Amino acid sequence: MNALGVDDRYTYPGSGGVLRNQLGITSHDLLDEAMNDFATLGWAVMSLEPVPITFDFSYLCQIHHRLLGDIVGDEVVGHWAGQIRNGAAPLGAMGTGIPYAIESFMQSGLDDVFGQLKQKNYLTNLDQQGFFSALAEIWGYLTQIHPFRDGNTRSQTAFCDRLAVNAGHPVDWLNIDVNELREKRLQAITNSSHLARYLETFALPTKES
Repeated sequence: MNALGVDDRYTYPGSGGVLRNQLGITSHDLLDEAMNDFATLGWAVMSLEPVPITFDFSYLCQIHHRLLGDIVGDEVVGHWAGQIRNGAAPLGAMGTGIPYAIESFMQSGLDDVFGQLKQKNYLTNLDQQGFFSALAEIWGYLTQIHPFRDGNTRSQTAFCDRLAVNAGHPVDWLNIDVNELREKRLQAITNSSHLARYLETFALPTKES
């Protein structure tokens, strides 16, 4: 979600927070639609590919670049898809008052969350309830860090999808309500239990089940 009303080096001056983009779109709504289209296509292609061996921040950056690299950024601000935000305006979850991590603390947070993920063997060998409980905790942490200037929801959802498939607990994302998911992700910053229960509701059956 774009930071409506907030201008910084990533946006067109005086645009009220419209990100500089390679299509020259100056409308929040039209840019959001275009970003959704690019991300949806990129995710569809990625879902047909083998899952990776390692789920680290580098992989999340690759996903972000694949989903949005052809639209966000321009020759002025640079093509920043897949790059940690730098020099952005202070950001927070719209309509909630919840601030995202300030830039000076993001790297330590990323080291921590992905260190935990590796230590937990990328959430493999867990039963369904245990998996979604761990996934929700990790996702709440990533939501609070908000490593990219925009496109965090899209890239993190695709990342969590690949993580779930690899762990043997795929999710029926098509039937998930985007707004409800966003609400529970934000809640997961302080209490991940609601997100865990919500995601588990959409767990797909596997060959073993």
